[in-house]
Amino acid sequence: MFRDVVGIALLIGVLVVAPLGANSPYFLITPGGTFEVGSQAREGVPARLSIPDDYRRPMGRMAFTAVFEQPASWAEVLHAQLFGRAEIVPANLIRPPGTTQEQVNATNQRLIDESKPIAAVVGLRAAGFPVEITGHGARVQSVAPGLPADGVLQPGDVIVTIDDQPITTADSLIQVMTSHKIGDDVTVGVVRDGANQNVVLKLGAAPGGVTRPVLGVTVSTYQFGVNTPFQVDIQSDNVGGPSAGLMFALAILDGVTDGDLTRGYYVAGTGTIAQDGTVGAVGGAAEKALAAEQDGAQVFLVPRDDAAGAGRWVRNIQIVPVGTFDEAVQALCALTPRENAASPDVPTPCASG
Repeated sequence: MFRDVVGIALLIGVLVVAPLGANSPYFLITPGGTFEVGSQAREGVPARLSIPDDYRRPMGRMAFTAVFEQPASWAEVLHAQLFGRAEIVPANLIRPPGTTQEQVNATNQRLIDESKPIAAVVGLRAAGFPVEITGHGARVQSVAPGLPADGVLQPGDVIVTIDDQPITTADSLIQVMTSHKIGDDVTVGVVRDGANQNVVLKLGAAPGGVTRPVLGVTVSTYQFGVNTPFQVDIQSDNVGGPSAGLMFALAILDGVTDGDLTRGYYVAGTGTIAQDGTVGAVGGAAEKALAAEQDGAQVFLVPRDDAAGAGRWVRNIQIVPVGTFDEAVQALCALTPRENAASPDVPTPCASG
């Protein structure tokens, strides 16, 4: 299946002697393509962003990107080692032991479903509309083996505090985690079977060499809710995970404001989005950038922590690192306008910024 986020990348130093056609204990992560978001359909491109006619404005070409993950034979692992353009990932990090592919798919679907209303909150707020997001904690969906939460937290736990800081949504958990470092001890307040308890965990390193601390859990917002002045719908095809959030939010902002925020460029990108506009790191940035370049995008927005790896295989696309939604908007506003922009007007976010 396609995913918009992959957690780990591993370089294999020694290949076990085995028949090359035999299955290996690894997955390959390869470019999965770009998925344009637009408030109006055009030839060959569906209208994935639905905005009421009274609020819809012309918008440029924006796309979220995905990777494709599949079990790999030893021959495919060897090919990836020799020629690159694919990440080699331990299978148990894509599909943990005892977890079915259906469960993995369901988790990824929950993550992207939650990223859409959060993106609407960020995009509509930036356009000046009143919005509200509510939740009652971050509910643990799965626990990764070998990471700090393994054996301590369990699916169904609801994280409500980190070091006495309230956690109301999955995004507020991500935001709090960014203020910590690998090796920090944190007190995690959880509700389990209706009872409150505290556990102390030492934060570990995110797999794949990304220098950010993790608990080692996937979460969704418990009793999640969003109130917006009008409905915004996003179709994400068969893509799962939270990493399209940045591009969803930018597309919504572009779709409800005057002018063309892309300035006439084909802009693709990746990155999670928190309700405060923080852009979070993802996996598979190199594969996504390659997918964007192959599909003709000229600009690729990427979380700052992933920027170095994003340019690994591309040659002709501009890699733009961002840490916040506002930085992404400013980067687009700084582009030299092109004649093929969807609107000749100065984009409202640029004029007001």
